Amino acid sequence: MKRIYIAVTFCSLTAFAFSQAVKTDDAKNTTNEAVSTLTKTKELKDGWAKSGSFNLNFSEGGLNKAWRIAKNGGEEQAIGVKALIDYDFDHKKGKTNWLNNVRLRYGMSRLSSVGNGFVKTDDNINLTSIIATQVKKDISLSVLFSLNTQFDKYFMSPGDIRLGPGFLYKPNAHFSAMFSPAMMNLTTKFATEQKDTLLYSVAAGKTTRLGLGSFVQLKADYTLAKGITYKGFATFYSDYLNKPDVVIVDWTNLFSLTVNKFVGATVSINLRYNDWEVGKLQVQHGIGVGFSYKL
Repeated sequence: MKRIYIAVTFCSLTAFAFSQAVKTDDAKNTTNEAVSTLTKTKELKDGWAKSGSFNLNFSEGGLNKAWRIAKNGGEEQAIGVKALIDYDFDHKKGKTNWLNNVRLRYGMSRLSSVGNGFVKTDDNINLTSIIATQVKKDISLSVLFSLNTQFDKYFMSPGDIRLGPGFLYKPNAHFSAMFSPAMMNLTTKFATEQKDTLLYSVAAGKTTRLGLGSFVQLKADYTLAKGITYKGFATFYSDYLNKPDVVIVDWTNLFSLTVNKFVGATVSINLRYNDWEVGKLQVQHGIGVGFSYKL
């Protein structure tokens, strides 16, 4: 059942991403100016192309004592804060592309009923860099490097460092897909208190584990409507050397709604499946309104 679920998820995401790429290209031929404006394909030109966003979201709510008595309980005060950075900086020269992406998330919340301290609600660092040389229209030979971990407490525990060759399909600036049949994956467990425990597929007493497997990465960046954008990033990895039937899935989704130059809202839905961590689907989501700035 697990394999069927992963296969369905993978196929659904792939079909969606490619259908969007086709729709984007078709939109160039439409006579409807409004639709054309929203789905117009950005041309890939020589030089740097930089884009991204910074969002700092706040939330606050609470009930006074009389309200809590009348309603049989409730929270006196709840405070939340979350920061998100999603930034692309790509360079093109002739048939060579250097594609870079930085995604950072960190969130905290505080409930008055459980003390004055803040607890973590989100924490992620993801850096990805691809160098690709075109060999045919929309298809390039490529090399990928990526790092994935978190800021707080257990930096690089777990951590994943990936490096390997592959094929990149990039029909436009909105969508790309990369496949590697031989991706090196270094899983790390550097936290001192975790060293003597078997975690994240890293043996007790060890701090790293080297794997080699197949890898797929999908990336989408679309304007859905005026002031509404979507950025999706998904990876699939299977290790030939250790339980190749286990597929590690990471899929992040960020919807951004722009009110004006400095105010906006975000909706994030992040999915992860990794047998080495939990063996169940992990879901992280958030809705925030606050300071928003285009980088």
